[in-house]
Amino acid sequence: MKPSTMTAEEMTALTRLHAELELAGMSQYEPLLETVTDEPIYEFHPPGGQLIGGEMIRAFYKEFLADFMPLVEDTILLGEWATGEACVHEYQLRLRIDGKLEDHQLMGVIYGCGDRIGGERLYGSSRLMDFMLGSFKEKLVPIEGVSRWAKP
Repeated sequence: MKPSTMTAEEMTALTRLHAELELAGMSQYEPLLETVTDEPIYEFHPPGGQLIGGEMIRAFYKEFLADFMPLVEDTILLGEWATGEACVHEYQLRLRIDGKLEDHQLMGVIYGCGDRIGGERLYGSSRLMDFMLGSFKEKLVPIEGVSRWAKP
């Protein structure tokens, strides 16, 4: 994974655009993918696994946008912190599940790779991750050794 070439301001702008495109759903699928590097790495905690590679992430986003995003009633950005290497977003998500509203917390650490997003490390409840991952929970691979996002 090559290092980020962005400033903190550029990283913030890119991650905000990425989030807006996710909220827009399938109509913004291609522009969303253009914000991500060709071989991204997405980690999910829990369950502590990762999805690796462009083809995997493209397939994941199709399901995520079609199945998870329609559940989202509201997103509230609680906090945002950025450097040129990464941006952290802390959200409260309001989901409508079986006709009832549920509030969930989500923390996303979004890493830069060149001038795009190289991947994300996502933290939330097991229930939230199950909804977000859908059928991709079975496709997660273990994070062996130290995360690829760790500093040497």
